[in-house]
Amino acid sequence: MADTTLTTQATTGAEIEYTALREELVKRMEARTQFISITLTLGGAFLGIGWGQGAVALLVFPPLAALLASGWAQNETRLQQIQVYIREQLSEKIPGLGWEKFAQQMDQQTRSTGWLMDLFSVGGIFILTQILAIFLGSFRLDTTQLVQVLLMVVALASVVIVALLINHVRRQIR
Repeated sequence: MADTTLTTQATTGAEIEYTALREELVKRMEARTQFISITLTLGGAFLGIGWGQGAVALLVFPPLAALLASGWAQNETRLQQIQVYIREQLSEKIPGLGWEKFAQQMDQQTRSTGWLMDLFSVGGIFILTQILAIFLGSFRLDTTQLVQVLLMVVALASVVIVALLINHVRRQIR
């Protein structure tokens, strides 16, 4: 729900722009939660069905998770861009905007552990569910079936892609 009080009180272009950007931030944060929820739901479904059906059903999940992770990465990159814009452009024009600068200072103080938090929060969902699917799929893998071997290669490559996406998002934070 949008804050109509701020919208009706915004009188300058900068205030209107700030209000619109804050609303976009909220929507993107909701999308972040949806990416993670969808990944967990699909992971549970594919792992549950896949264990009974075989390696193919298990190994289809990691590439799907990589696609969801790419959507998440794009969303996170845009979130970061909006936050930087508010901090560096709008906070100079609108008195009283200090949260983005404060948050940046706090992030810089925890920069050394930031990568671990990214890895275990989001990476734990994307990467660990992929690894679990690959691990379980390896028990059901029939190496005489070319399709299964190719799916295993694609699944392993998907984990690498997600790790690169997480690293890309981590580098965007400034």
